[in-house]
Amino acid sequence: MFSVKLIIDAIAIPLGLIATIVIIFKNKRNVANILFGMITFCGGVLAVIFSLLKEYYYLLGNNVAAIWFEKLMMFSLFLMTIPALSFSIFFWRAKYKSIPRYLHSFVFLPAFSLSLWLFLDKDILELVPTEYSVNTQFKLTFAIISVLIMFLIFLLLVIEMRMMAKRATSFPDLRRRMNLFTYVFAIGFGGALISIYLFQFIPGFQDALQPSTLFIILAAILFSLAFTAALSHSKTKLWHGCPKLLIENGGDTYCLNSEEGDVKSVKVLDLGVIIERIQIDTDILKTGADNCANSIFSNSDDVVCCLTTHYPIKVLNEEVTRDEMELAKAMDILDGKELCSECLHKIIAYRKEHKDKTNAEIKMLFLGIGADEFFGVA
Repeated sequence: MFSVKLIIDAIAIPLGLIATIVIIFKNKRNVANILFGMITFCGGVLAVIFSLLKEYYYLLGNNVAAIWFEKLMMFSLFLMTIPALSFSIFFWRAKYKSIPRYLHSFVFLPAFSLSLWLFLDKDILELVPTEYSVNTQFKLTFAIISVLIMFLIFLLLVIEMRMMAKRATSFPDLRRRMNLFTYVFAIGFGGALISIYLFQFIPGFQDALQPSTLFIILAAILFSLAFTAALSHSKTKLWHGCPKLLIENGGDTYCLNSEEGDVKSVKVLDLGVIIERIQIDTDILKTGADNCANSIFSNSDDVVCCLTTHYPIKVLNEEVTRDEMELAKAMDILDGKELCSECLHKIIAYRKEHKDKTNAEIKMLFLGIGADEFFGVA
């Protein structure tokens, strides 16, 4: 038997490895990069390596080793659910801070449960030779339960990415890239899932070449291109919430940091906190001087700039530094609520006026007198 899939797997491995490296090293300090890089590595590298070894050992006549590597291949796919669930918790905690962090401790449960079942049941799968490769047939119960668990976890991930794309209506470039990312991931993962689990139940496909690796190749290439094209480099840092945006009680919004030095009425196109977490590329989010994304970033010189104009943010007529902005964001202690622009401005101003104090001393001072007293909200 000549294995076409063996050749396809051999081609897919370096492509998956390149995609993983590209995604993670675009911004090594970004949690989202690491999580999606792990998903790509588990599905596009580990799973394909084990699939190749399965084909190889089956060709050598070692059926026991082939079955073992097939199980390791499935184990690699189950591992993809761990970073996927971590991202989902990460996504929803950015919207609702009341969601507890300890939920991250449970993200391994689906992968652990399915893997335990997979390795303990000796008759859970069998390898069926075809003209160009060897296909896998699973027990019906395992196939249904595992495909439903995997489908629901990754459907949630797709929904979250669609929600991000929907919120980016005022940012057409970002919306196009997020939609491309979502569609590529859905088609690539969904196609691989169907070919691995369901081909055995579709009349006429039982002996066909399972195209799971072809879907993985497509997803790995386009996924890395779409995802990395939308993310900022490691040298930049993005924050949601600008200390120079004035929001009045009536809803009117004004920029206090215009290049002309005047107070300027702006339309706020607010993408929300999740964009801060994912670190979208600053050029994609540039909106024009009459708009405001209510986000700021630090450039390669660690100067904090307006995302809309790329003009430096100034407090007390001094440019705000990355360290000052990170201190202000670290003071988010108002019962889980996001700090308003006035509060951010007060913290940065206090930092500039008390250069003799360390960040730790300032944090202790604020905690000692109470946030309500300091921010004037008592």
